[in-house]
Amino acid sequence: MRPEVSVIIPTYKRYELLKRAIDSVLTQTFDDFEVLVVDGARSKSIRELVRSFEDRRLRYIPQTGTGIANARNLGVLKARGNFIAFLDDDDRWREDKLELQIKAFNELPKDYGLVYTAFTYYYLDRNKIIGVKRPKASGDVYRHLLKDNITGTSTIMVRRECFKRAGLFREDFVTCEDWDMWLRMAKICRFGAIDEPLVDYTIHSGQFSFAKYLTGRYRMIEAHGDIRHNPKVLSYHLLQIGILKLFSGDKSGAKDLLRAFGLNPTMRGNISEILSSIFDVRTKIYIFKFLGRL
Repeated sequence: MRPEVSVIIPTYKRYELLKRAIDSVLTQTFDDFEVLVVDGARSKSIRELVRSFEDRRLRYIPQTGTGIANARNLGVLKARGNFIAFLDDDDRWREDKLELQIKAFNELPKDYGLVYTAFTYYYLDRNKIIGVKRPKASGDVYRHLLKDNITGTSTIMVRRECFKRAGLFREDFVTCEDWDMWLRMAKICRFGAIDEPLVDYTIHSGQFSFAKYLTGRYRMIEAHGDIRHNPKVLSYHLLQIGILKLFSGDKSGAKDLLRAFGLNPTMRGNISEILSSIFDVRTKIYIFKFLGRL
């Protein structure tokens, strides 16, 4: 029988963290789901870990391609559920996450195709929560996603049918492939939001590559005309990029800042977003990583 929810967990050589992620799914108060563990390393240890749970809802899928986007796409194509939820192998869910999202879908109009939640930033090395990211918008969120990735992939549940209209994750994105996906999804459906933090997004060493992030950020600008051809939106992106570059010690960030102010000298329409972005916990985490404090 078709499960209500398919949970997709891409993984690559993170045995202990993957075990924690799977545990957080199997202890959910809502239990009508399947779990697809897509293994990028195609390792015997991960295959045996999945089998060790002795739970028929778990499916081990060796990844034939490469990259996180390819892994998620493989999961989407093999999913049997009416809804699809994503969980990165280093994150974990609170026990009522699926239950509350299914409840939200049942209460929302049918044009709502995606529900996301608040999440905590969990610092693994010190076993502590260092911040909370709450939903910024619901309903028609397209204009918000043009400037920022307001979601977290491990928080998301989406109607499977939405992928037929929006397409799959773009595999030519090095990073920001999730942001690109949700921006395209926002064109075809409305988003619901749950203000309660139901996911621990894990911060740990070896996780962050600033160079790859920049590549993905520039790719977002290139791929979306509504960013590239809108001076206010483009200036916002370039301002963020410039600031992050300078904090990382890359002096070329000054050129991005100059271009940003050249496009929008007064930063009209961006002031409140810029201020909130500067003080956002995610920006602080990026800066702390650059400074070697995380």
